Amino acid sequence: MKARVNIENITGIQEFNLEADIIPRIGAANISFKNSISDFEPVITANFFDNHKTKIKHEIDSKNIYISLSSEKKEFEINIDLLSGKIVSMTCRKGYKGKLFKDYGIGNKMSELLNANKNIYFDLDHNFFVNYPFDGLIIYAPSYELAQEIFNATVEEKIIPDFIIEAIEIIDMEFAEKIYSGTLIY
Repeated sequence: MKARVNIENITGIQEFNLEADIIPRIGAANISFKNSISDFEPVITANFFDNHKTKIKHEIDSKNIYISLSSEKKEFEINIDLLSGKIVSMTCRKGYKGKLFKDYGIGNKMSELLNANKNIYFDLDHNFFVNYPFDGLIIYAPSYELAQEIFNATVEEKIIPDFIIEAIEIIDMEFAEKIYSGTLIY
């Protein structure tokens, strides 16, 4: 006979630190790519118990076999591969206060980041900004139209249109090698 587990006694990650630095290859919100689905067991099982509250929401993406865990307003979100249990990506959005490279984050101008870090380039194959050599950092333009303008400006060697950074994503390098094999990994 199995012993019944008391949900109040389960420990694990139950909230994200929205002020923690964003560190490519490592993590954000005090979550590391070394964490796994088992670290979030209390969050995932909380829905089954009325008396247990958590600050992390979750939803399952059945198309891609991922579970997404996010802060209440989606300022921070992680995707975990349900087959391996590994975190594959972390995304910081409006309301996330942590910084990338200690000084830049959500709400900063992209031009400021580009001036400060000469290793960030617009990747023409994927239409987003990355740090070279690739370390898992991805910054998207806020719209498809703006991404196309940036693409054209990059190809024509013109001034890249500026924008306010609305999302910073970091992806696990092992996952990146599978998804972007031969294109981002140099």
